[in-house]
Amino acid sequence: MSQDSPPPIPPGFKLMLPNEGFTANNGPYYLRRMAEGGYEYGFQSDDRHRNPNNVLHGGAVLGFLDTIMGQFAASVSKRSTATIGFDSRFLAAGRPGAWIDGRVIMRRLTRTLAFVDGEASADGKLLVTAAGIFKVFES
Repeated sequence: MSQDSPPPIPPGFKLMLPNEGFTANNGPYYLRRMAEGGYEYGFQSDDRHRNPNNVLHGGAVLGFLDTIMGQFAASVSKRSTATIGFDSRFLAAGRPGAWIDGRVIMRRLTRTLAFVDGEASADGKLLVTAAGIFKVFES
């Protein structure tokens, strides 16, 4: 493998679809089913995700979390969703080039709202936690 080749995607991860627009530009994003149920998400960061301080840009991680949390809300509700509230806390800096791992849980699902928590880690270090509220559309 040359120095310019990205590291391989960890085993079991599949491309998260659709892979277009922002998701393709910031990602691509991947997911795999966890043995205990639910999904684990991830993306391979690179120099595109670097901020002026030479660490992972927070916006790249927040975009990832918003996407996977919304995708999870849509998957569980089996309906389209849209972010209506998003709260985050930055806990540590990551380095461009790290595999970014994401986990999500559904806190509550009503007919019209989904409350989802998420977190992103790199190299075993928790980077960001987030709580989102997603509108669940009728159809």
